[in-house]
Amino acid sequence: MSLIVDTAPSNSEAKPRRIRGLHRRRVLSALFRSDLTVAQISRQTNLRMPHVSAELKRLRKEEMVGSTGAPGARGSSIYLTHRGREAMIMDEAHRVQSCTPIPPSSNAVCMVSRDRDRLLLASTMPFNQASIAIPDRPFSNTDSSGSEGVIWVLAEVENQTHRWINPHTGKLCPKPSAAVDPAKIESFSEVDRPLCIFHARIIESGRPISIIPGTWFSPKFELARHPFSSHSESSIRLGTINPNSPPVFSPEILVVDIEGRMGRSLISRIIPDDFLVIGRVQDNKNPQSVFPLEALDNWIRLAHPRTNPSEHRRRSQALKDRISFRRRSRVPEETLRRFRLDWGDSLFENKTTHTDRLNTSNLGPRARRSLIEWAIQSNTQIPMLVEIEEDLPEHLIHDCMRHLDRGIILTHPLVDVPGVARLSADPARPLPWTRYSDPAGLSSPVRIDDGKPNQFSTIPINETELIQSRLEVQLDTSESSDPIILKSIVEMLGRDEDWANLIEAEHPEASLIATPPGLRWHRWKRIRDRVHIKWLAMIRLEDMPEYEVHELMNQTNTDMQSAYSEQFREIISENPTFAFDVRPMTPPESSTRGSSWVASRLLTFANYIPRDMVDDLKSWAIPAWLQNPPSISVDTLSAAMKIQDWGNPDEFFDEVHKSANNHPNSDLSTWSRFVRITQGRGRLTPSFSSIVIQHLPMEWYAPFSEQLLLNIIKMENWWDQTNISSIPWAALILRPKGEYHTLPGTNGLEHPGPSKDLLRRLEDSIESELGLENLEDLKLIHISDLLMALEKASTGSPPVDGKSHKMVGWLAQPLDKWPDMAHIETMQGDPLIMARLIMGRSKYAVDTRPEPYSMT
Repeated sequence: MSLIVDTAPSNSEAKPRRIRGLHRRRVLSALFRSDLTVAQISRQTNLRMPHVSAELKRLRKEEMVGSTGAPGARGSSIYLTHRGREAMIMDEAHRVQSCTPIPPSSNAVCMVSRDRDRLLLASTMPFNQASIAIPDRPFSNTDSSGSEGVIWVLAEVENQTHRWINPHTGKLCPKPSAAVDPAKIESFSEVDRPLCIFHARIIESGRPISIIPGTWFSPKFELARHPFSSHSESSIRLGTINPNSPPVFSPEILVVDIEGRMGRSLISRIIPDDFLVIGRVQDNKNPQSVFPLEALDNWIRLAHPRTNPSEHRRRSQALKDRISFRRRSRVPEETLRRFRLDWGDSLFENKTTHTDRLNTSNLGPRARRSLIEWAIQSNTQIPMLVEIEEDLPEHLIHDCMRHLDRGIILTHPLVDVPGVARLSADPARPLPWTRYSDPAGLSSPVRIDDGKPNQFSTIPINETELIQSRLEVQLDTSESSDPIILKSIVEMLGRDEDWANLIEAEHPEASLIATPPGLRWHRWKRIRDRVHIKWLAMIRLEDMPEYEVHELMNQTNTDMQSAYSEQFREIISENPTFAFDVRPMTPPESSTRGSSWVASRLLTFANYIPRDMVDDLKSWAIPAWLQNPPSISVDTLSAAMKIQDWGNPDEFFDEVHKSANNHPNSDLSTWSRFVRITQGRGRLTPSFSSIVIQHLPMEWYAPFSEQLLLNIIKMENWWDQTNISSIPWAALILRPKGEYHTLPGTNGLEHPGPSKDLLRRLEDSIESELGLENLEDLKLIHISDLLMALEKASTGSPPVDGKSHKMVGWLAQPLDKWPDMAHIETMQGDPLIMARLIMGRSKYAVDTRPEPYSMT
């Protein structure tokens, strides 16, 4: 019995109330979507069965759920009662209050809440699309492209019935009438303007999203990415998740289980023209087929299973002679009778496997099976579509998967074939919408393309992969379908300047691709105002004049600078004289962004530079770098300290602090503020703690690592913070008291050692927000290992194997308790933990769990 109806709660005056407890909300949310068994709830919520059962028991007592059988009966379905459904709607009404103020944009969407891959969203208009593009982090809507530093991911819109809620009052509203245009802000006062509430699921399971509830954004489908296979010469184009997003391609083998005549018509659209088709897919277009005589060898064996092989060969040859009229041959009557039953009046000829349409509509099971076996035995290099109906043995599916290099297997929905791409009917949407699942189990609705998009090139697969790997630019949807750009990649990549000159006016991107690498910089200077900045990545430092590198760097963004920094290091390590040629001839006070970047790289890689250039680094490179420091500059600060004359270090650091204050987007600003905090001239806030771990080296902030971690876990959705899951907290916090650490701009810092009550404070904070059992599910293994190490040290028991490093728990134990560690055990895992173990640097945190407070 299901109570899923889209009605408002009976108590219209009910006050919005948030559901407290992560387990409770996950269980109710799962049942809000559909009726489920206890095992299904456990799988969908990623909660253990005892936790689900305990929560359901509490919900039954509160009359929020019911079941189709007695409580605890195996296989009975659990459903939401009216009270449970009302609680979920009131929870949504409470959460949607974070969406104020409402922007005037007609296509704006708000992130209401997120739990793992499940999203609750609100929009200013009815959202009727099958998918939505979500930014993975906050971004500025004023950015011209909206893509810098932001990755857009696709999410499937789940429920087709939407609710309208007023975010100011928290009450449900009727759907706006047709006379009221919800796209026009003047249709509502700010107080009365309702929002359309709907649910979505991130297609790429486990994808981190760090935008906070209440964030508004406009979906950019043209920038969105999906997690499925990218295009290759052996892949099969299926369709799109959204008309503006990249197409979806299946891998080499695809299982299709869409039934019915409309389903077969749909499948005919995705079959490439060079496929051999054995099935009823094309029966309306090709009713009469000519079958290969060689298939009768397999048919004879199936028609007479108890006859010996020599008799099989004799009867097969006689039957083929009779059909081809080569000579009169005596064929047993039982063979002719079975032949007419299976093949009817079919036509035959001598033929090899090639592109063809073999319509099996009027054939018997043995005839259809013999054709399939003939095809996969004859030439598996030819791509095929094979229809395996219910009256054929299931092992034929596995035979096709083993022998075919590329193919489509059309079967019925009851066949379970794990680990292979599958295309099925979408239960929530009509054709041409289908549901595609890749071999890893990720699924999404996909709209099958109109027409016949699958035309395979004759370019070898290996050569295509090589070309794609050399192209350092990600093509968007329009570029990947532009025939001129594709021609330039496939045929002209860096090889034809004359052709590039001819097409430069109309196709500047293709002309840049076709231009030889050594000439691309000169072409770029002509076309840079007509193409996207991403195409600058086609130019490598080694292929351009050294004295113009600073001009190129004037045009780059932060992501490009990281890639060019690695190219810079490779060149200068092989050719130290490159430093003299690349150095801009501009005074430090006139340094542009590009000149400052070159100066910062010369300082960073000073160990490769000839000694006679060191004085120039001191007099020119340091002030030039500080004039416009790049966003990533802390590595330069470390290098500059090594070559600086230490007669007056305070003067040097004063200049760095001054530059940091003038350039807040540089990580020097983070360093400057952190130094002031260590000197007692500032406070370490949670938000700044998150910035510190993103931008500063770990050894610089190790003495403050405990305070940083405790600050960060106070933040909302702290588990989504950048870098929180990649930092080896145990190796930073579990250090001996008094250990010295260098921090530029200070006299050094002493590590305070872990606090005695650290374990309790961590457990209390994590349990209240997230739950300790969810740490590993969110890949927070470093925090989980720290808690394990502190827990075992507090009880005096040996640690268990860690997740980030097998021996990490011993960092909280005294050295005399350490076991003999095998070399292979020590050398596997996080490198910083490995280094601490090799040095034998541990800290035994005595009484990490304090005694209970006395009430007297």
